[in-house]
Amino acid sequence: MTSAIWETERGILLRVVVRPKSREKNLVAEISPEVIVVNLSSPAREGKANSELIKKIAKVLSISTSNVTLVAGHKSREKTLLIHGLAVEDVRKMLSGAT
Repeated sequence: MTSAIWETERGILLRVVVRPKSREKNLVAEISPEVIVVNLSSPAREGKANSELIKKIAKVLSISTSNVTLVAGHKSREKTLLIHGLAVEDVRKMLSGAT
């Protein structure tokens, strides 16, 4: 079973599915055990959605954008983010508060 949020030696990994060009106001649309669904206003072109995703996740988690790295899924809706400097429980609580 895969998890939406898990810890590694490198940091915390998030499995995210993005909805580019979404009209919904909430950043986090859904948190399931397998994936976090995120609404983005940017289109999926020229990395715009990726940079919006990193900025918004960093803001929700109250960390610098340099602590959020896109490690997989650069051209896919399913992405993996690496988070530095937080505990798994903190990430869960902060993301839950963003729904």
